[in-house]
Amino acid sequence: MRTKMIKQHKMLRYCLLVPLALLVASVVAGWRSYANAREDIADDLNEAMIALANENRNLWIRQDTVAALRTMHETTRKPVIYQASDVNFRNPNLKDKAYIAVALADKYAEMPKINGDKIASDSIILVTETDGNSLAIRVQGFADCSMASVFSLSDQRVPGVLFALSLLSMTSVFVLRKKDEEFTIDSIKLTPMQRQLVQMLLDAPGRKVDKQTLCCALWGNKSNAEESLYTLVRRTKGALAEANAEIVCNRGESYELRINA
Repeated sequence: MRTKMIKQHKMLRYCLLVPLALLVASVVAGWRSYANAREDIADDLNEAMIALANENRNLWIRQDTVAALRTMHETTRKPVIYQASDVNFRNPNLKDKAYIAVALADKYAEMPKINGDKIASDSIILVTETDGNSLAIRVQGFADCSMASVFSLSDQRVPGVLFALSLLSMTSVFVLRKKDEEFTIDSIKLTPMQRQLVQMLLDAPGRKVDKQTLCCALWGNKSNAEESLYTLVRRTKGALAEANAEIVCNRGESYELRINA
């Protein structure tokens, strides 16, 4: 019986690996879905910027446009930025989050910096001839998308199912563990006196009872009750060992029933 119980405890410990594996799989799948959502937004920006550049190519390389960009470049060293509310995106929610930066392709005309909450498209370069000089105009799209907004756009159905399964399996393991840890003396071969002793310890607070109480309950006013108690405890220990339990003497004053996990 002891070997069987040890095997059951080991099996329960191994079962804990199942909810842990499901939880890790849920996190990995959730992060992958989040990364895919960011890539989809970047692809949407790229497609929209390419279509916009093709549509406005002649407008952006006109001399007056180039002159305006040069003036802006010399004055602020910043690109011209305007909202992309009229741009066609696959995801219409990007219209309120995206904007377009247009600037001369000059090292001093820096595009907005990309941080954690900003997704950028590829840069599109338009080359034009003005006054015999070759100039390049750079167009790039940006979307201000927080981690929460990208997460809301990602497909979290599979991660959600994996997370739910991890919680369910974790609950099942703890229920089985609690059930396994319930100690009963019904299946232990004990004499009536041994059963009474174990039951007293099992019902006591902390499973601990002092010697005098045990002696009085088991033998009344018998003169050599402590010797009888010692003998009874010694014989009972052998029977309890098969049930993964033991009786411990605390400083010679009391006995305690301990159930080993």
